[in-house]
Formats: sequence, C-alpha cells, structure tokens
Amino acid sequence: MAPQPWSLAVDFGTSNTAAAQTDAIGGTISTLPLSHHGNLLPSAVFVESPDAIVVGEVALNRAEANPAGFLPSPKRVIGHGMLSLNGYDLDPALPIAAILSAVLARAVAAHDGQPPARLVLTHPEGWSPQEIQVLLSAAGRLGFTGDRVTTVSEPRAAAHFYTRTDTIAAGDTIAVFDFGGGTLDIAVLTATDTGGFTVVAARGDNGLGGKNLDAIIRRWVDQELRESNPELLGFLRRQAPVNVLRALEDAIRRAKELLSEAPSATIIVTAPGQQETLSLTRDEFDDLIADEIDRAVALTQAALADAGITGGDLKALYLTGGSSQIPLVHQRLAALGPIATLDDPKTVVARGALIATHTQPAVPAAPHTAPTAPVPATAPTGDVQGSRQPTPATRPQFPGDVHADQPATPAPGQSRKRLLIGAAIAAAVVVIGGGAFAVQTLGGGDSGADTTGSPTTAPSNSASAPDTGGTYNTVDAITAALPPALARASTCENLSTTLADDLQIICRIDPNSTLTQGLSAGDLSSFSASVNKAEAKKTILGWREYDKPELLTENTNRTAAARIEDKSGRVTTDFASMDSGLKIQSSGFTNTAAAKTFLQRAGLL
Repeated sequence: MAPQPWSLAVDFGTSNTAAAQTDAIGGTISTLPLSHHGNLLPSAVFVESPDAIVVGEVALNRAEANPAGFLPSPKRVIGHGMLSLNGYDLDPALPIAAILSAVLARAVAAHDGQPPARLVLTHPEGWSPQEIQVLLSAAGRLGFTGDRVTTVSEPRAAAHFYTRTDTIAAGDTIAVFDFGGGTLDIAVLTATDTGGFTVVAARGDNGLGGKNLDAIIRRWVDQELRESNPELLGFLRRQAPVNVLRALEDAIRRAKELLSEAPSATIIVTAPGQQETLSLTRDEFDDLIADEIDRAVALTQAALADAGITGGDLKALYLTGGSSQIPLVHQRLAALGPIATLDDPKTVVARGALIATHTQPAVPAAPHTAPTAPVPATAPTGDVQGSRQPTPATRPQFPGDVHADQPATPAPGQSRKRLLIGAAIAAAVVVIGGGAFAVQTLGGGDSGADTTGSPTTAPSNSASAPDTGGTYNTVDAITAALPPALARASTCENLSTTLADDLQIICRIDPNSTLTQGLSAGDLSSFSASVNKAEAKKTILGWREYDKPELLTENTNRTAAARIEDKSGRVTTDFASMDSGLKIQSSGFTNTAAAKTFLQRAGLL
C-alpha cells in the first residue's frame, strides 16, 4: 500500500527553530525533535562558502574559529537585502534554506525516507510581502513550490493551537503574546464563523526579546565582578577567547530559565586559574528586567487599544515563546485579561500552524520532486512566483491580513530587485543645491501590520499618516503626512520615479520660515519625504541594530528616530516614524546641533 501523505510545519525563529509533523496514518500532530537532546534547533548559520553552509550547534562551534562567517540570527536580517558573510555576497534566502534543509532531513528520516506532501512556514504577523517572499524562495530551493508550500502568521498559528480545545464562539476576541528570544509580537484576533481568525490589530518590537534580558544579566555580572574580582572582569573584556565568552552566555541563559522555576540561580564565571560563583535571586532578576517587561506590557496595551478592547472584552490572552514563561510577565499581564498558557510555549506555533492550515488540501509528493537529504545551498533557486492565491476583493483587509490562513502570494508587481535591495534603499540621498532630503514611497503605503515598538500613542507633535486609503502615490498625499509646521513651510513637487514606479518628491523650505531661524545660510534648504510604515519600521530597527548609538536620536516613545552623521563638515540626516510611516532624508546641515534643532522645530522629534 502506498504511504499516506503527511505535512511538516517549521517555525523559523530568531533564536531557535521548531517543527511539527502530522502522523501519516491518523493525522495526529506532534513536535518533531530537531536534536538528540531537544526539540529546538539554533537558528544560527555559518557560511564557509555559498555551497557550504552549516547550521545549529555546528554553526555555533565554527563561529569560534571564524566569526566573519557566522550569522547568529538570519531572521533579523531577512529584509536587509544581500548579506555579506565570510567575503561572499549572499541572497538572504540561502541561510534560511540551509536551516529548512536541516529540519527537512530530520523529518524525512523520521518518516522512513518519505518527504512531506506539504510544507507550512510561519512568520511574524507584521512581515511585508517582500519578507514573506524570501521565506518562500528558501522553500523553493528545496523543491517546495506552488500548492506544496503554505505560510501562516505566528500569532494566528498559536491562536489555533491554544483554542483547539476551548469553546471559542464566532465574534470572540483573543490576544496572542509571543515573547521569543529576539522579538515580541502581539496580535488581537477575532474568531470567525468558519473556525478561523481575523487579525484586527497587531504590534511588535523586533528589538525586544529574551536576548535583551540576557544582556541585562550580563551587565549585572560585570557590576558584581567590578566589586568582587576586577581582574577577572578585565580578562573577560580584553582577553577572553570566544569559548570562554560563550560559556558565560550559556550560564546566563540557563540561570534566566531556572529563575522561572526557582527562587535563585548561580552563574559560574571561569577563566584560566580562577573562578567566581555569583548568585542571582528572582527578586533581583525582576528588578533588573522590570523596565523591559513594562515595555512589553505597554505594547500589549497599545495593541488592545488599537482593537478597541476594553475591560472584560478579551476572552483570553495566550502566552507563547520561551520568554513568556517568566513569572513577572504573567504578573504584569494579568491585569489585561485572563492569562492562558498550555504545553511547551516554544513549540506551540509549529503545531498550531498545522491546525491552522488543515483545510488546505494535501498534495501527494510527485516522485523525486522533494529531497530526502539536506540540499546544498547551490540548489536551483525557486522564487515561488504565483505560489499564493490573490486575496478575494470581498474579504475585509486588516493590518497584515493579506496572508490569513491561506497560501501566500507575492505582492502585485513585486520584483526580485526590490526584494534584494531591502532596507538599503533608505540610505539613498538625493542632493539638490545646498541641501536636500531624499524620500521614496515604497509599495504605496503600509503593507504590513502596525508592529510599531510604540508603548503609547504618539505625542501630539508627531505626524500621523492621513487617511489616504493606504496609497501615497501623489505629492498631496505625502505632503499631508508631514507635521503641520513642516507642511506650512514647504513647497513640494515631483522629483522622479524609480524603476519600480515608486514616487520620489522634493520639498523646498521657505527661507523666511521660523523653522530655519538662527540656522546658518548653509543649512537645510530642501528635503524629501515618503510614507510607508513597513519600511519606516525596518529602517529604525536597522539603525538600532547596526549603527553606532551616538548617531541615533529617538523620541521619548521610541516610535520615531533620526540618524545624524557628520561626514567631514557635511551632515547627513535621515528620519523615520513608525507611527506615521514618514521617512525624510537630508544632506544640507552644517552641524549636528542644527539638524536636531530643525527636526524638533518641525515636530518630527
């Protein structure tokens, strides 16, 4: 008898990757172990060459000898365009394909060599179509194209898993708090009468996760050693080899996880000829991480406010992700709604992805179309064009809901060139006369969920995008998104369009405007601006992760930021707002102080 088709789901995470499988006989869903000692695979990769990429623990081990080839979190840079590792420029789909290949090899071995008929991939609710397409391209490299690959958002998958045994009626509203190693995502969902969910609000912070808490503990370790063993601290900071630092990181992570169950944990710091044992209590830990947890709670409150949720309206608040196990998280979130956690929060997304997509027909694998072993990174590319069905026009469109419980499709007109360029577009500056801002409208509006890192609503002097139907393809539409003071002082017109038909506009400042009073004649005379929330968010997160801290100035809520750099007397200024999606660039200030003054007067910061 021919073997029955089965499905594989992969939750590609920032820190770790998890997977789930269906039983070929009964269709039962179970977690797929990804190592000899656990269910998780570290999402790290090491690039020896484009056709020699190792993943997981092996990658972590190789990083010690050659850090230049190591990428600890490919998910963090999926939207940044081409990657440079170990001297090679790589398509961002390559590292992901290597991770998926390792998972697939283990899954195929568990099913007696039979490849899955269908692959389900999860992603953050706020990912843009371009980011989802990178994920699909990685799957295409392994032979999964067309109906054989489906995507579902992580909070939607978690919602399906957690509510599989609960009584959830059509119209009930739930929320998913997904607190992982590198990111925080909150989604508010309403149950439909067909057994699915509609996302009505979503927020997130790609710079808040378990790794932040590890860094806080590391600073605590440094402070303790400064008082008890300054010689050991000096060794760690100046001489310690990679293996010693990794051992300390592992000790910190284990202590953090233990503090979810025990009142205290020890961290052993070792160096040649000496050792120091530090004890951290849960109360001390709670004090250390309180500000970060408050940020997470405030972001949850903002998402609930976006959805119009008031006291008693929330059926349940489901917690998932490893960092959600921290007791302080439960304590602080309890005031927002009934807290619910089930099973292993690190694997519920992968299992829920199979539940969420169970209505999709299983397609038997054609002979020899799927690999039974890891595929080299040089396998033929598959951009999976057309592997998603267009969303029906009658379906209500909520933030980030273009991929709701259905196969994914690339955005109309999306090209591979735009995908690879990614956030690097934000760095382009057009110089006109004494100074100019360069802006682009990328994709014509907010293409993803509002996953801003905003813990509160924007201050009154911060611009919010007007209701333009999500389209910013005219000068008037983009100008209307400027703060009132800046709009009154500006005259804007078309500049040009890119090859992808994205509008660029230039705005000239009235020299008699109060915005420029006191600034020298060589300071700003013009600027340009665009509106796109997904790109603005991506730009700010990229600045936080890769730029020097002294170049970045943020508003109080961390929803808007400016990158100001003095290049031998020529100051370049880039601005982005997560709330409004407004992006502005300039190269016409004579000093950084003048740039900051203008941004504040204009109501941008």
